[in-house]
Amino acid sequence: MRILTVLLIISSLGSLAKPINLKDQIYNDSLFLRLLNEFNFQDLSTTSLNRLNAGKKLDSVLHFGLKNGWGENNFENGKNLPKGVLYAKSSDNKIHTFTWAVPLEKGNYQFFGQLLLKKRNKVRVQGLCSISDFNEFDALTQKKWPGGLIYYLQTNHFRRKSQYLALTFRPHGDSVQMKTIEPIIIGSNNIYFGAAIFQIKKFNDQHFIKPPNRLILRYSSNVTSSIRSGSNNLEIFIDRLGPMRSNLKNNYVDYGPTLSTDILIFKRGKWLIK
Repeated sequence: MRILTVLLIISSLGSLAKPINLKDQIYNDSLFLRLLNEFNFQDLSTTSLNRLNAGKKLDSVLHFGLKNGWGENNFENGKNLPKGVLYAKSSDNKIHTFTWAVPLEKGNYQFFGQLLLKKRNKVRVQGLCSISDFNEFDALTQKKWPGGLIYYLQTNHFRRKSQYLALTFRPHGDSVQMKTIEPIIIGSNNIYFGAAIFQIKKFNDQHFIKPPNRLILRYSSNVTSSIRSGSNNLEIFIDRLGPMRSNLKNNYVDYGPTLSTDILIFKRGKWLIK
């Protein structure tokens, strides 16, 4: 009976041409979790359009379930997540992120995200609408999210205020990949991405005339690169990159690790290169 119910709900979701009303269709967390795993947005045997539709359906169902409180305990420590969905949470338990990437054509991806926000006894769920074109200085919101896979949420404190950074990966199969260090600011109505908290004049061969709102590590799709948190969340270790064959600066399709490391340190509310 449960399997039949899941199939009927999936059928009712259709092509997402119209808004979905799930209120009367998903009535418990068990059905919610079962339904989440029905949307195979990574299936390379089907078309990119079918994968994209699966990603959109997952987005709608996950948003609905989180708003109804079914995600708070079900996803702790990454349990019960649908295949391909990445989960991260801040150390103070106030921000929980769910992100995934739908593979499209020519190495491109479409990114999706949901934020579960907790403050005192209130819970808020915010969907994210990704964009593909952004730079180090753009001031963005949930309506224009610099999308990617959030694999770590870093929490720091300065003058009794919390600061959050999302370490994010934007894969690409054929062109430049990116890892970003993205400040997140929780407003009363909006989620803001980017903040001038980096006292840095040069990064990955980019020179800045003013503090950037985010740091972007660009590199070849043929290599891997690392941005990772250090001890006590007061440091961030970043692979130093450079041209591998061309010797051309800023030709990021040819950038790869140099076996050296840059270290960001948190000092008086700002991030500096050590």
